Amino acid sequence: MKIAVFAISVVLLLIFSPLPGCSQFLDMECGIRASSGGFARVVNGRIANSNSSPWMAFLHTFQNEFICGGTLITSRLVLTAAHCLVPYTPLAVRLGELNKLQKNAYRQEHQVEKVFKHRLYDPKTHVNDIAIIKLTKTVVYSDHIRPICIVWESKWSSIIDSIQVLTGTGWGMTEKSLESSELRTLDIWRQSPRMCTPATVSSNQFCAGNWNSNLCKGDTGGPVGAIIRFKNSYRFVQIGVAITNTKCNRPSVYTDVLSHIDFILRVYRGHQGSDRIPPNSTPNKEPKWDWSDTVPTLW
Repeated sequence: MKIAVFAISVVLLLIFSPLPGCSQFLDMECGIRASSGGFARVVNGRIANSNSSPWMAFLHTFQNEFICGGTLITSRLVLTAAHCLVPYTPLAVRLGELNKLQKNAYRQEHQVEKVFKHRLYDPKTHVNDIAIIKLTKTVVYSDHIRPICIVWESKWSSIIDSIQVLTGTGWGMTEKSLESSELRTLDIWRQSPRMCTPATVSSNQFCAGNWNSNLCKGDTGGPVGAIIRFKNSYRFVQIGVAITNTKCNRPSVYTDVLSHIDFILRVYRGHQGSDRIPPNSTPNKEPKWDWSDTVPTLW
C-alpha cells in the first residue's frame, strides 16, 4: 500500500434512491455504521480503526502464511481474486483481523468448505480475476465483523462508474517497501485506461491509482469502494477487487465487481440459500459459459 504524501483524502457520498419493491444490496445488513464507532474519515495510509473495515478477510495457509485479502459479502461467502486460490494450497479465512502480529478478542478463524473461481479467468491478463470462498459455518455479525455491501442491480452501473475517489484497504507494502502488519486504508483515484499501459484494461476492469497513492504487493484480493448514503444510513459499497501489484508506483488494473454480478449471484443463489435471493432479481438466463468453476476442495 503506497502512501500519498500530499494527496488530500476525499470521501465521496452518493445518495442511492431505492428501487420500488427490491433490496439494493446482496445482504441488507452490509456496511452498516458500527454502534461503537463508525466509519473513520479515510486518510491515505492511515491505520484502520477497530470497526472501520469489519468486512475485511485475511486469507492464510494452515502454516499461518498470509496469502491475500478478501471481503465478507454474506454470512457464508468471501469475495477475493482468482489468483489468490493457489492449487494444492489449502486456505483458512480469518475475520476481525487488524494486526497480524497481535491477537484481539473478536478475531475469528473459519474453515473453507468450497471455492469458486471464474471459469474465464486469464492469469496472463487478469481478466475475470475474481473468486468466491464458501465458509463451512455461518458468520455471526457484530460491530467488528460485518459484510461489505455488494450492489447487485446493474442499473446502478452509471452511478458506480462515476465515483472517482475510491477507498482501498489491506495489509500490503507501504512506502518503506515492507508489508504492513496492521490493516491500513487509503484513497486512490480512478484513471483513464491508457494510464495502465502496457496492461490492457478490459470492459470488466478499471484503472486506478498513481505514484502518490496506490495499493501494492500484499493488497491483492482486497476491496476498493466508497461510502454511499442509503436512506438514513451510510454504507460502504465494494466497487473493485485489487488484482495487480507488480508496479506499486503506477496505476493498476482492478476487477470491476458490478461487471461480474452474474457470477456472484450464481454462486450466491446456489450456495447461500434460496430464501435469501434478492427480491425481484433478474431471472437466471445468463449463458452457461459464464458459470463459475468449482475448484477441487483439498481441505
